[in-house]
Amino acid sequence: MCYICVAMMNSTGPYRAPLPLLALAFAGAMSALAGGYWDDAWHTERGRDEFFIAPHIAIYAGIAVAGAALSGWALLAMRRDGARAVWQHRPLALALVSVTATLLSGPIDNAWHEAFGRDAVIWSPPHMLGIAGTLGLGAAILTELAGRREPWARPLTVVAGALVLASAGFATVEYDTDVPQFDEAFYLPVLGLSGGLGLLLVRAAADARWAATAAAVVHMAFIGLVAAFLSLVDFPPPALPLLVPAAAVVDLARARGWSPAVAGTLFAAALHAAYVPVRNWVGEGVFLDAADVAVGGALTVVAATLVFWLAAVARDGRRALLPGPAAGVVAAVLSVAIATGAAAETARAHDPGQGEEAGTLALRVSADGSRVALDARLPSSVCGPTIPVAVLARRAGRTVRGTLAKSGCRLDGALAVPDRGRWFVYAEMRRDGRRLESWLPISVTDGRTAHFEAARYAYRPAERSSSLVKVLGGILLYAAMAALVVTTFVLVSAPGESPPGRFSQGKRPPGRLP
Repeated sequence: MCYICVAMMNSTGPYRAPLPLLALAFAGAMSALAGGYWDDAWHTERGRDEFFIAPHIAIYAGIAVAGAALSGWALLAMRRDGARAVWQHRPLALALVSVTATLLSGPIDNAWHEAFGRDAVIWSPPHMLGIAGTLGLGAAILTELAGRREPWARPLTVVAGALVLASAGFATVEYDTDVPQFDEAFYLPVLGLSGGLGLLLVRAAADARWAATAAAVVHMAFIGLVAAFLSLVDFPPPALPLLVPAAAVVDLARARGWSPAVAGTLFAAALHAAYVPVRNWVGEGVFLDAADVAVGGALTVVAATLVFWLAAVARDGRRALLPGPAAGVVAAVLSVAIATGAAAETARAHDPGQGEEAGTLALRVSADGSRVALDARLPSSVCGPTIPVAVLARRAGRTVRGTLAKSGCRLDGALAVPDRGRWFVYAEMRRDGRRLESWLPISVTDGRTAHFEAARYAYRPAERSSSLVKVLGGILLYAAMAALVVTTFVLVSAPGESPPGRFSQGKRPPGRLP
């Protein structure tokens, strides 16, 4: 309570968040992010489950705690300076808007699935709105900490920068956890866009010389802790992020005044130099071939250049129309975004939604090199009416199909997959004239692997909808996401102070670059 008392007595500047409330918001956001990785791993192994599972509790309880802490901050600010104080203090206003967007993304996502069927890719509109909200919340906490002068603020600023990077990096979580829904060529361009946004937000808010690099190091440590926890509870861990070289480019670009084109090109080169050899030669997940590097490299340069240009506009406050080269960059990135959004309609690499329950079966999937085999045992009560259709393996937008044969109550089939990594192997069947399926994940390596469950669920998959309502709803949600991201960038990066009297003398206003 003493922190709150001191803050209430200081009426010369904006109402600073008391340390207990700031710590609660911080802990809530970290819980939500860790829960997001846990949720992704849960769906990879078990599919879509009940709402009240441990990862969902970690996510929504974390966001609720952060929201409660922010509400307390806002009420105390209103008590001292009136309602206008909430919206005149950039970090508080951004945090409230961001946590609201994150909380709303949950019921929106549930309604989306109810209305349009399975759509579990991380780039679906409700998921991206939640990611943008978490990014804004992290940026708000970072900006508030960067404006503080207490001794504890500087180390916490570095950790808050890692929170921003973890939020931004979640856009590529499916690649980092070896569950790609789209072609691997999109991996680094999307990471260049999202990771670049996160790093430049850190650079804009924090005034330390190597702020982005330090945040990238702590970010790697945070994901390492998440990976250790997931391994401990027997779930597949994410790969470690490798943003440190790209973060160094961001810091050098700021220090030396590089143009967006130069900074974007060097950023893309650093990203590829770190990710391509490590992802290809260490581990057994995503593999970036020559075509992925060539196409992805060009797209990453475009994406990174756009982000550095946006940072320059936000920092310098330019309001002129886009010059020709910048307009071309924006058009190219929008074209990629539109193409990716269109591809989302056919992305069926893996969609862990059960649909209507259809009993269980004993299911075993094994891999010996590139050969994958499926063996299922049907309960005697449904053995007769169950008709085999096919065995399918799905990964990164590709589907490999094989024959599924039936002998008594046994189903078996085999196929050859073209690439290493985690594949999702489906037994597709029909019963009473309706389609049903069951699946298991399997990691395809140079050796032998197997996965068996004695009572794996079967379900009748819901059909996807491509209605005009879905298209328009997606456009609105993507627009809301983009608006929140741009607002976050402007509030953190824009120079100048809030209205007179809002900041105490001698203190740099939050969000102002040094």
